[in-house]
Amino acid sequence: MRLGRFRDLAARMFEEIPPDFRAGVIDLVVEAGAPGHPHLPGIWTMGECLTEDWPDGLGGIGETQSRIVLYHGSFRKLAAEDPLFDWEAELWETIVHELLHHREAAAAESGLDEFDWAVDQNFLRHAGLPFDPDFYRAVPADEEGAVRIEGETFVEAETRPGETQAVFRWRGDAWCVRVPQDADRAFVHVRNLAGGRLWVVVRRRVSAWRRFVGLARSPDEAPLSRRALPLAPR
Repeated sequence: MRLGRFRDLAARMFEEIPPDFRAGVIDLVVEAGAPGHPHLPGIWTMGECLTEDWPDGLGGIGETQSRIVLYHGSFRKLAAEDPLFDWEAELWETIVHELLHHREAAAAESGLDEFDWAVDQNFLRHAGLPFDPDFYRAVPADEEGAVRIEGETFVEAETRPGETQAVFRWRGDAWCVRVPQDADRAFVHVRNLAGGRLWVVVRRRVSAWRRFVGLARSPDEAPLSRRALPLAPR
């Protein structure tokens, strides 16, 4: 899709959004560039929400105003890599995503920023680069303790020193995966549940004395791949 058509389509989509939902967004800008991730090749920024607070005359916070910037070049990069790339769907999703950033900023909330940060950390994990091993905890878990990030699901399991099986719950049932005896924390890819999109984050219970003397191992960034086995009900 050429730049001119992209700009016209973005403007039309923005005008179709109810005015109350886009209140405070003073401009929608389309740029030709393709800003990339500073560490990960092939990861492109499709849009940004640039927000400022405008103080009122009495020294209060005043109104939160934002500009949404869309990067046509990033869309072109992704479209070149994916023959099924849906320009309209991706454009609509990006506009709505950036609008949600604006609404959160206006309400002094940060849930979407934390989700985006968790997505970024997960990209780093998959790329084998340093990442925060607690990244998934930035996203609220559902009633079963599962966290969903970009099509992947994360659940936690705790083991005791010396144990080689980690027990977790999935959809009301108990399952287990085999883990190394000396791993204090590991990311285990479960091949046979949730369509292969489930990760069990195994944490080994470490004594306070072991933590104090600095013997707790740092998390192993290399993921494990296992089949989960069901546990017979007691």
